[in-house]
Amino acid sequence: MKRLIFIILIIVLVVLVGTWPLSILGKIFGWLSKACNWLADILNFFGWNGII
Repeated sequence: MKRLIFIILIIVLVVLVGTWPLSILGKIFGWLSKACNWLADILNFFGWNGII
């Protein structure tokens, strides 16, 4: 019974709220990937991309 209520609650929240939390997470991870790529380019000053 508790699991059924939990599943119904999740379905109702997805219908009411929509996918904007997922789009916000997508933006955050996009910014993080750009920052990591920028850091990797800075650390790759010899152009080797690592020895291995």
